[in-house]
Amino acid sequence: MHVNIYKYIYIYLYCMEVNCPVEPGRKEKIQSSTDNWIIRKKMNKKRFMSLVLTAVIAGSTFAGCTNEEKPVNTNVTTNSNEPSANSGTADEPEKKSKPSGNLLDKVTAAEVNTDLSEEQLGKLNEASADWSLNLLRKCYKEDGGDSFVSPLSIELALSMTANGAANKTLEQMVTTMAGENCDINTLNAYLKRYTDSLENDNWAKLEIANAIWTNETRNVIPGEDFLKNVKGAFDAGVYSEPFETPALDNINKFCKEKTDGQIEKVLEDIDPGAIMYLVNALNFEAKWADQYADYQVSKSMFTEENGNQTEMDMLFSTENEYLCNDFCYGVKKRYESGYSFVALLPNEGETVSDLLEKMDGNAWMNMVNNPITAYDVDTKIPKFEKDSSYSLGDILQDMGMKDAFNENDADFSNMIEPAADIGNIYISHVIHKAHIELTESGTKAAAVTVVEMTEAAAYEPEVKERKEVYLDRPFVYAIVDNENNLPIFIGTFDKP
Repeated sequence: MHVNIYKYIYIYLYCMEVNCPVEPGRKEKIQSSTDNWIIRKKMNKKRFMSLVLTAVIAGSTFAGCTNEEKPVNTNVTTNSNEPSANSGTADEPEKKSKPSGNLLDKVTAAEVNTDLSEEQLGKLNEASADWSLNLLRKCYKEDGGDSFVSPLSIELALSMTANGAANKTLEQMVTTMAGENCDINTLNAYLKRYTDSLENDNWAKLEIANAIWTNETRNVIPGEDFLKNVKGAFDAGVYSEPFETPALDNINKFCKEKTDGQIEKVLEDIDPGAIMYLVNALNFEAKWADQYADYQVSKSMFTEENGNQTEMDMLFSTENEYLCNDFCYGVKKRYESGYSFVALLPNEGETVSDLLEKMDGNAWMNMVNNPITAYDVDTKIPKFEKDSSYSLGDILQDMGMKDAFNENDADFSNMIEPAADIGNIYISHVIHKAHIELTESGTKAAAVTVVEMTEAAAYEPEVKERKEVYLDRPFVYAIVDNENNLPIFIGTFDKP
């Protein structure tokens, strides 16, 4: 602006020199006042014309200039329902429109072939039981007592994550969850087939929800094949937003809604530099096939392994599916539809830790698939409610997923498109929360798993031999589906 003013002054002075020349010695020759007045009048007239010419040139330049600041036109009005290109000040950057809704709405789901052979299903079921027991064993050691997890929730969240892995990272993740000689496509097919088979009706509810959040601020673009696979195998929703308080609230809201409020919050804070959060939520609710009457609920003593005793409400009943092997025994109690509660006691003189060390997937499947119905089983089960919370990073690495948690060795090259400002990504946290409430009417249970990526008959009475399963000392328990007898939830009860 100042440079232009000097330019116009220069033009004005130049015009004065050109339009009003005075010959050398002319002033000295002018003597009369009349001549002086005439000359001054001519010079003033030319000065005025030069000034007008300069003003016109300057005004035209101001009006046509596009490289200088523009004055705000306060007389312009815009339609408030339409975005205006002139809204805000000249120095404000244009606001980027935020993606909304499920980013998978326009993605074609990958086809998942769930036609697995009986041999494959048998091996995968046993591997899944091994996975469940290994998880419980590790968590039990970490807790030093009461433990409760959902192996299915953890497996679904980690399997979604594995679809973004490659090479050794992928191999370790799949092998840890599904055993040797299994690839990611087979694992996807198995989990889809299994979860599709789980009953969810008016008598027994098992709701499964998967979702992924990507960091909009980091311009994270998920890989195309990754999106197709998580949609086809897991029916996940994918959402993009800055990892700030609203995103934290949305993740926690998702978990609370999908667990019917059983798990109110899974994340206390959110890492603004994280790349992705992969979330699974499970919600279970079922009533007993045979409801407990009031007279079947009474106080009884529970004895901990250290000998301490606590009086608590116990549920008394007679069941007809007895479980046993060389190192434990127990009972299978059915819900109204599709599911059963399994409880196992270590043999007298042994501990829950002994039971878990001896139990593997093969022993579990052989026992739970073949209950003995030749007995009347007098049973008492504690009425209880428990919550659990885990950070599973160390446990999962100890189970075999080493590279996935290593910032240098992790290979998740199939998860996102390459970006200059995003380095190697790895799993920084796996958070798991679970809840169970067992009462005389039935059982409610829920679980949430979050993976943070950083830069689940008519009976004719007859006289039978009687067995007793009194859960009045520490025991292992699980909620299983009746078709596969795999633990959707599994835990230990050590003290009230």
